[in-house]
Amino acid sequence: MTFVVDLERAETTHTVYSTVDRVVEAAAASIGIDSTPSAYQFVDYRSTSTQDDQKTQTPPLFIEIVKGLTAREPLPGTTAPGFFTLPTVLLYDDRGLELFDRITYVPEYYLTASEIDILETRIQEIVAEIPDDSDVIELGCGSLRKTKILLDALNRQRTGITYYAIDVMPQPLHDSMGGLSTQLENISLVALCGTYEEVMSHFGKSTRRKTVLWLGSSIGGCTADYATGLLSSVTRRVLNENDAVIIGMDLQKDSAVIMDAYHDSQGVTAEFELNIVSHVNSIVSCLAEGQHDDFLDIKKFKYVGEYEEGFGRHNSYLEAQEDMVVQWPQSIRPRVAEICGNADDLVFKSGDRIYIESSYKYGPGAAESLANATELTLATEWVDSRNYYSLNLFRKPKFFMRSEQTANLTTIGKWCGPAARARSVLQELSSTRTSAPDTFCTIPDEKEWRQMWSAWDTLTLEIIPREKLHDKPIDLRHPFIFYLGHMPAFADIHMTAADSEPPTEPSVYMQWFERGIDPNIKNKTVTHSHSEIPDEWPAVADILAYRDRVHARILRWLERYKNSNGAVSADSARHVWMAFEHHAMHIETFFYMILQMAPLDIQPPIRVSFGALDSARTPNEQWLHYAGGKDIVFGLANDNEQDLKKRTLPPGHVFGWDNEGPQIRADIESFSIQTRSITNQEYLEFLCALSLHDDYDELVPCSWVALDTTSSSSTRLASDYGVRTVVGAPSITRTEAALWPVFVSHKQAESYANWRGKRLPTESEWTHASRTFHLAAALNREKAQLFSDKHSGGQATGSNSAWPELQPVDTYVAELLAEQNTTLEEQVMQQPFDMYIPSDANIGFAHWHPVPVSTSEVRHDNGSALPDASFVGNGWEWTATMFQPYNGFEASPMYPGYSADFFDPEDMPNAETAHYVVKGGSYVTHSRIAQRQTFRNWYQRGYPYVLATFRLCESNSTSC
Repeated sequence: MTFVVDLERAETTHTVYSTVDRVVEAAAASIGIDSTPSAYQFVDYRSTSTQDDQKTQTPPLFIEIVKGLTAREPLPGTTAPGFFTLPTVLLYDDRGLELFDRITYVPEYYLTASEIDILETRIQEIVAEIPDDSDVIELGCGSLRKTKILLDALNRQRTGITYYAIDVMPQPLHDSMGGLSTQLENISLVALCGTYEEVMSHFGKSTRRKTVLWLGSSIGGCTADYATGLLSSVTRRVLNENDAVIIGMDLQKDSAVIMDAYHDSQGVTAEFELNIVSHVNSIVSCLAEGQHDDFLDIKKFKYVGEYEEGFGRHNSYLEAQEDMVVQWPQSIRPRVAEICGNADDLVFKSGDRIYIESSYKYGPGAAESLANATELTLATEWVDSRNYYSLNLFRKPKFFMRSEQTANLTTIGKWCGPAARARSVLQELSSTRTSAPDTFCTIPDEKEWRQMWSAWDTLTLEIIPREKLHDKPIDLRHPFIFYLGHMPAFADIHMTAADSEPPTEPSVYMQWFERGIDPNIKNKTVTHSHSEIPDEWPAVADILAYRDRVHARILRWLERYKNSNGAVSADSARHVWMAFEHHAMHIETFFYMILQMAPLDIQPPIRVSFGALDSARTPNEQWLHYAGGKDIVFGLANDNEQDLKKRTLPPGHVFGWDNEGPQIRADIESFSIQTRSITNQEYLEFLCALSLHDDYDELVPCSWVALDTTSSSSTRLASDYGVRTVVGAPSITRTEAALWPVFVSHKQAESYANWRGKRLPTESEWTHASRTFHLAAALNREKAQLFSDKHSGGQATGSNSAWPELQPVDTYVAELLAEQNTTLEEQVMQQPFDMYIPSDANIGFAHWHPVPVSTSEVRHDNGSALPDASFVGNGWEWTATMFQPYNGFEASPMYPGYSADFFDPEDMPNAETAHYVVKGGSYVTHSRIAQRQTFRNWYQRGYPYVLATFRLCESNSTSC
């Protein structure tokens, strides 16, 4: 079934037309530009065959009617006994359009009023995101009641704007566009008639800036698979880099508010839904040449709507009020038999339902999850005064380094993707996974390489002015230009081993760029072995030409790998994998070096607006409790690199760095840990309390920059600080940056923890907490949906999946898994990748800056709440564990100094030069790394520049 979104309603319509509609519109529409309306262009993209052959073919819409009334289908995401169905498009005949317009004015229907609220109060911010000389493209224009607010503002404040209204029917387009031209003299108007697939070609070669509008929570009428598919197609085929999409999304709220919106006291919604029966009758009558005007008796049906808490959707049905038998008109029975194999009478029992439509409501993280699934970046979110509804502005980024969703999703949300992956566990379809999940192939494909190279070029050649490439913003490291050569030189060393071909010329670059420096922060002369430093660095143009030759070499290897169907040496594959991950990690190194530049020297890659602090929700302090246990598995079963040359690469194999293995077992005592990391605001309060302390100056983070150097009268603090980003330095006291995680050194994190009377988690505690919570939240979400499915046939108003208050997370999830005869060890501990990380995780440049820490919770019908924790993304997290080898560690022969050069004696834990483990990942960490739960990163205890934050932990001998 093909869907396209129509009008302002949060519902779905189909890209087909009834015979009746065709007869009415035939005289008004033609292929190409319609010259009748002189004030705007009308372009009809509908296929010629659809228009010319409609009378001789069985209309596609009638085929859907027959199929829907002769077979039951379960609702999306469920397996419960299904319903008869009718295509949603049938709601929108002339009478339906009139009724729906009335719905938007009833007081209970909050969606229209909420969107107007946002448009009226935030119009200046919205207009600021739309440049002069650009196109505004609306998917499903409707009556333009709300869009007119935006168009009026653009007409006054912008020049060179062209507004494109898209709809599947010509008459609504003419009705909507007819009166605009006299009111919008500064905007060019174009009406495009056709399905989205047909119309997209209009914009394919355009280089003008574009803003696509998808308003009215129209996305709410789509399953996640359809919504993400449509939006991905728009992203690929219509948008250029930095173009925007503005999407209206109805938010989850009190179910009573939602039910009232679809069951208004005037009965307009019921009349609207029942009107579908009249439209069915008119189509059947037309095909039967007027023989059957009352095919379905509207008096024998009533409108029923119910809200499913588990899926966050309202479903609309027609329900039979008595037993009935419906006969197909004699003249169309041959068509019916051709469609479904027979023309038997339709039998409805009292209480049988015909499903019409669903309207999905979105929870926390849904917009971020949508961006991740469609290779967009969420730039701005505007919410109405009641927090009922949001307008979300997305942009197409220059590159995309996050994993794409592969699960079949019903709705969109931060835990929906993980829940879909957990479904196999609850349905007893899972077994221990010893290979990479389908999100990642073992060897990154060409697209992943090119996206990473694009990210690198953006950092090195756009954000940094060319004349600054010889600068050293961090004195402990090489100048920027070294890393420009280091990436291709390191890759070429490993490609030489992978393809047994000579090094790329000039081969001397291997001597100069093989390995950088990581000196002792207390004594720069103490460092591990590193490459020879030339008297003069090569010219940038020469380095870039060398880079291009190495990139071509990598692409040739990938082509051979692709053509061999994966039949390559495991040894060769590991070298290529190592080159990729090494580059991905150095993106992070280079990035935090950029952040230490003078802010005015940084050239922002995009325009970003930061929300005001007063509009952000201050996070509560919540804790998760864990029982711990004996012999808990950590680490990766590493390869014996000597054996790799003897075998081909196994399908789905997982590579890791030498310090990730071997797999070990450890005991963990009961502990509690915060659901989120410490914020800039909280850390500023700590500094205020200790401002007269002797060590105060060493506690101010290097991730901050003084915005006002005037000190407070009572402290040594500057009046205000900003957080260093490549898109500005937003204020900690006035913007959402107050609620971002604070980036500090291990020493600074430990000082804060001591001040609070808490501690940092160990590496094993953090890993156990993270991977267990992610699975628990995914299972909890999936259990809610399965409960709706199994116990209510898709008609539930709630679920029984409430998180037992204060129950240890690991105990809760172990009990859920035990019901399916599986264990935490099988499903999480033995798996290299954590496939239950929430879909809104801020990793892989989802943003060019951190985002506020999680502040939400999911409340269930019995009043208990599931805290919403975030572990991966935004920033790495410091642990209390020194970087030491696991028992049985063996250094990698391919890169023997990778880990071994940084292991410190155990008797120096308080030394600033001691290396400590960080876990998780930052907002610039590649998703391959952030999602591999065995990955271990490390930095010196006193190193202040990294994107590393922390959270508090406590043993359960005392209460949190």
